Amino acid sequence: MVVSLGCAFFAGAIAVDDLLVGEASPTNVAAYADFNWEYVYRYKGSSSVAVDVHWVLTAAHVADDGGSGALLIEGETYTQMERVFHPSADVALVRFDKPLPGFYPLYTGRVVRRSGTNPELLMVGWGQTGMVASASFQNGPGGRGVKRWGTNRAEYDGQSVTVDMQGDAGELTTEIFNTSFSLNDTAYEAGGVQYDSGGGVFVKNGGQWKLAGTIILLTGTGPDFSGNFMAETAVYSDWIESVVTDVDTDGDGMPDHFEQVYGGGSDLVASADADGDGQSNVAEWVADTNPLDAESVFVLLGSSLAGEVVFSSVASREYQVQFRTNLVAGDWVETNAWMMGEAGSTTLLVPTNSVQGFRRMRVRIP
Repeated sequence: MVVSLGCAFFAGAIAVDDLLVGEASPTNVAAYADFNWEYVYRYKGSSSVAVDVHWVLTAAHVADDGGSGALLIEGETYTQMERVFHPSADVALVRFDKPLPGFYPLYTGRVVRRSGTNPELLMVGWGQTGMVASASFQNGPGGRGVKRWGTNRAEYDGQSVTVDMQGDAGELTTEIFNTSFSLNDTAYEAGGVQYDSGGGVFVKNGGQWKLAGTIILLTGTGPDFSGNFMAETAVYSDWIESVVTDVDTDGDGMPDHFEQVYGGGSDLVASADADGDGQSNVAEWVADTNPLDAESVFVLLGSSLAGEVVFSSVASREYQVQFRTNLVAGDWVETNAWMMGEAGSTTLLVPTNSVQGFRRMRVRIP
C-alpha cells in the first residue's frame, strides 16, 4: 500500500572473574574471537539485544520504564517507535525508526540438557561494575554503563519470577533457565548485575553464536548474589517472529502488533481516523506515524524555495514526489525514484519549470 499526501527494577554489567578481560571485546580471547558483540545496546540505562533489522529484545520491566528509549549507536540517534510486551512473560520487543546495524539469530533449542554437560554460555550486558568471590558476586560501587562479557552454564529451568512492572511488583510466568555462580564452571565465570536486565545470553550452535536468553533477575540474597534467571529465547521465538515479521492476522493492512499497541489490545478499524488528523489508521501505519496522536502525521512542512520540498518523515519508509499540471486530467509524473526518508523530516530538491503545476508526496513501506 502507498499513502499519498496532497501537498527501575533490574537484574544484573557483568561481574566476571577476570574483570580486565571482561571489559574488553571478547574478540581478544580466542574461544570467542568470532562473536560480534556490537548489537547489544544500552537501553533505558539497562540492556537490550537486536533480534531484527528494526527490533531489540529486552526485559519487560526495563521497557516499561520512563524516558525516550532512544539508542545512541556510533554517534547516531535511533528513536523508539513502539513497544510490544509479551502478554505474560518478562520480555518485550522495542521497534526503532530506522534499520539497526545488525542483529543476532535466535537459538531455538533448549539450553538445559536433560543429560550430559550443559553448553557454555556467553553473557553480554551493560551495567555496574561487579565484584566476585568464590561462590558469589555483588553489584559494584560504580562503573555503570560499561559493556562487559563473561561466561557461565545453565543449570535448570522453571517458571514464574517476581518483577517490577509499571512500579508494582508482580508475578510473570516466564520460562527461565538459571546460571549459578562458581569460579570452577567456566574460564571467565560471570554473573549479570545491576542494569544488565535485557542483556543477551548466547550459545554457539552450528558454528554460529545465537541468542539463547535474556537476563531478567538476580538470584540469591544481596549483597552476595549466587546467579541469574534468564528468559529462555526458544520458548518465545514464535512470539518474537510473529511481531518482527509484521503478521497481519485479520488482513486489514495493519500488523497485529500495531493494532495491539494502539488499539489497547483490540483490533483497529482500518478506515477509521482515531486521532482526527485526517489520516486513517491504516494510512498511519504505512506512514509509520502514531494513530492516537494528531500531531504525529505525514505532512508537508513548507519551503521558501520553488524547487524544494520539505516533509515529515521517518527513516523506515520510502518517499516519492509526483507532479502534474492539471488536477482534473492527466497522470501524475514521478520526479524522483523512491528514496529512504530521514528521521524527523526530509528535504528533497525536485525539478522546476515555468508551467504552473501541482505536487504530491507519497510514502510506502520498503
